Amino acid sequence: MFMTSIEQTLSRRSLAKLRKRLALLTMTGVFVLLFSFFFIQKTLYDSAVDQASSQLEATAYRLGLMLLQHSTVDLQKIVDDNSGVTVGLLNGQLEQVSGYIPPHLIGDLAEYIVKQPADRDSLLCVHGQQVMILAYSKLPDLDRILVAYTPRSKLMENWRQAIILHALLFVMAMTILCGLAIWLWQRLKRQHLRAAHLAEHFSETENTLSECGCAVISWPVDTADGKLVTQMNWPEILGPSNENIKPLLTEFLDRLTPSSMARLRGPLIDNVWPDARIGAMVDIRIDANHTQRFYLMAHRYLENERDFISVLLLETAAQQELCNPFETYLRHTPEPSIAVDTDGILHGFSPAFEELVGTRLYNLIGQPFFKLFEPEDQQIALASSRSLTEKRDSGDTKQILRLRDRNDNIRWLSWHAIGPFDGMTFSSARDVTEFVENANKLRDTLDQLKRSNEDLEQFAYVASHDLQQPLRMVASYTQLLKKRYAGTLDQEADEYIDYAVDGAKRMHKLISHLLEYAKTGTNEDFSTVDCNQVLNEAQADLKTIISQEHATITHNELPSLMGDRIGLSRLFQNLVSNAIKYRRPGVPPHIDITVEPDTPSGDFWRFSVRDNGIGIHPEHAQRIFRLFQRLHKDEFSGTGLGLSLCRKIVEQHGGKIWLDTTRPISDPGATFIFTLRASRSE
Repeated sequence: MFMTSIEQTLSRRSLAKLRKRLALLTMTGVFVLLFSFFFIQKTLYDSAVDQASSQLEATAYRLGLMLLQHSTVDLQKIVDDNSGVTVGLLNGQLEQVSGYIPPHLIGDLAEYIVKQPADRDSLLCVHGQQVMILAYSKLPDLDRILVAYTPRSKLMENWRQAIILHALLFVMAMTILCGLAIWLWQRLKRQHLRAAHLAEHFSETENTLSECGCAVISWPVDTADGKLVTQMNWPEILGPSNENIKPLLTEFLDRLTPSSMARLRGPLIDNVWPDARIGAMVDIRIDANHTQRFYLMAHRYLENERDFISVLLLETAAQQELCNPFETYLRHTPEPSIAVDTDGILHGFSPAFEELVGTRLYNLIGQPFFKLFEPEDQQIALASSRSLTEKRDSGDTKQILRLRDRNDNIRWLSWHAIGPFDGMTFSSARDVTEFVENANKLRDTLDQLKRSNEDLEQFAYVASHDLQQPLRMVASYTQLLKKRYAGTLDQEADEYIDYAVDGAKRMHKLISHLLEYAKTGTNEDFSTVDCNQVLNEAQADLKTIISQEHATITHNELPSLMGDRIGLSRLFQNLVSNAIKYRRPGVPPHIDITVEPDTPSGDFWRFSVRDNGIGIHPEHAQRIFRLFQRLHKDEFSGTGLGLSLCRKIVEQHGGKIWLDTTRPISDPGATFIFTLRASRSE
């Protein structure tokens, strides 16, 4: 759109205004730098003086302590290593006892002590061009005042070094600021010269575009009066007309034929854009009885926080095999693209496609386009092209096809075809080779994992099943030994026989549970299941232990859902039996089962099984769902498969199960939460 108007900010008047603003900004920056420099130096100077005074005061105090301990010590000899510091000693009447203190410093000290009767302090003494830092420390026990002084210049070396460094940094900042201002000014000057050059040749360019049958119009999306903000060569390209065409959006839309209007209503009127830029062949009425074919390209852009729509119209001729707009599209599109006629003949391709495939493309011009692809995909490409061509109105289609690149490697390309427009179909592609290869690798990995899981389940089933018969024999004969020889042998033999019988029983129970675990999840024939009835069946199976332990089970109304009735019954049975097994001594078990919709997912029910037993520490929240994991091996019997079986049943139904670790320690017991997918009717 730079050819339709010259930005106001590039005029001579605006350039002078920008120059003044740039100069003002530069002066402001210089002032800020100067102010910052002097402010920092003042702060550093005050800090250095305070630090020097504090150091000298501390020195005087330490020397006073040494004098109290050793009255004959030579103080000046002690501070000789500290260059520039002089020490003297005064009596209570401020008369010199030892060392040398200039009289004018004694006078300043006398005035200061009268105003500030402190035991120790420091002060600045200024006489002519000389500035001294003086510190004193009173020694009442000796009726003495220890005085230490030094020229201020001796203690300000660090400050001088700092001010030199800051001055160098200030000069560098000033140089950068001025250089940046000069660079910006040069850029503005070049933009101004370029705008002036464009303004001189704008009319000539507009005439050239008019001869080529090109027009540009634009308008804001939120326009109230429909007035065009740009109308280059509109309506001149329509030719002579007796009608008075006003610079309004409605004048342009009213000249579109009904079919063209229906195709462009979404982006141009309803502001619904499938892409940021669209292109289409349209018919525009040039007078009452004639229409003309144009190629329309429209795009939406943002300027000054307002949305604008710009439309480019290019006049076409009936005898053109491939319109200039489409040739321009193929030449400038960054994606691999081809142009194919209704007979499937390749007419053109983009530079990006040539870069991908190589120069052999030139041998395929005028040949059937499907020769681009691998033999296995040629029929798919031909069928897609025919289905697109046979449509009455222009449409689009998508397909993933393989071809050979310039290095003779297989590449997977996702093609998006649109058309036909005046007998021409255009297809653009994106290289999805990496995605397809990764998807194939993932598919192979999933197949291997599925086969491995099936093999493991089959192995567990066969192993568990085949172990049943020899285990029955072991159990039967050990029980027969116990029955026949109990009491006839010694007590140790009876104990060994009991161990064998008990081990056989536990092994039988473990194998039975393992066999049940292997079978779980193989039934995918789901039906509608009422969870209330499933829970009643589980309670019926546990009727004996519920009665013995005086357990109570409460629940609200449970939903119906799609699932395996036997698996869900086993799920409730395991959770309830665990809650009863791991009860607190002397406390009747109470299990409360609640259900509510699972808010995050929406398509699931969330069940909660809460008991008042001994509870589970949160650190074991993940471990308890693994195979053969038991937390109380010595206190309670079991195989460690119960919760693993629960997890497998829940995952078979598409849900998850976990231990509620947010339950406070003060509230004994455990809470298991699991989700189950709701039925389709719900």
